[in-house]
Amino acid sequence: MKPNFSTTPYLEEPIFTSDISKLLDTCDDLKNLMISIYMIEEDKFLYCNKVFKTLLGFDPNGLIEKGWDFWFSLIHPCEVSRIKEKIFTFFKTPLVKDVITMQYHITNYKGERIYIKHEILIYKLKKRILALNYFFDVSEKEEIERCVKINGGHRGKNVYKDELDQISSREEEVLKLIANGYSSKQIADELSISNHTAVSHRKHLIKKFQVKNTAQLIKEASKLLEL
Repeated sequence: MKPNFSTTPYLEEPIFTSDISKLLDTCDDLKNLMISIYMIEEDKFLYCNKVFKTLLGFDPNGLIEKGWDFWFSLIHPCEVSRIKEKIFTFFKTPLVKDVITMQYHITNYKGERIYIKHEILIYKLKKRILALNYFFDVSEKEEIERCVKINGGHRGKNVYKDELDQISSREEEVLKLIANGYSSKQIADELSISNHTAVSHRKHLIKKFQVKNTAQLIKEASKLLEL
């Protein structure tokens, strides 16, 4: 039985409704989580829940009608170029890496700046590729971290400075591609190096981090770098 789409006012059109009706019903019932569904191949948003209006004051139809341009218009000008590049690069190979997480600032209808954690997960459903966009307000987390930093706290590269100094810029490039799911051959193509060199970089990194495999390498490297 098809769902009643009057209960999902921000759904653009009822495509493959029987497959996602339960998903839409669940999203409609959310109280605090902003979520949208983007169809990658069609380049359009299929759905956006009402929590956007509750938390940000914006009509979610703006995202449905204007697409990413609407969302990018909310992002702080100093950050928007970086976020655009990350998102569109990610969508070029959606099944190579199926998740990406970003943090940036947007402005709500009151002119207040909000720190957003944006997570995109890729799913293939009935031969269609869709992206679930989760948006979390982490402004309070940012404030806590700001308090830690002004009191001299630090993390990431400053904590592991000695280890980071042992990694060359080329090895850092290779690490990030490995974390993005690239094979040695894909890394070679991306960096215009030989496959043998790409394999050697991977082996050297595994040795430097004193781990046994690529999965452990990514886990340890993530403590040093933003992968």
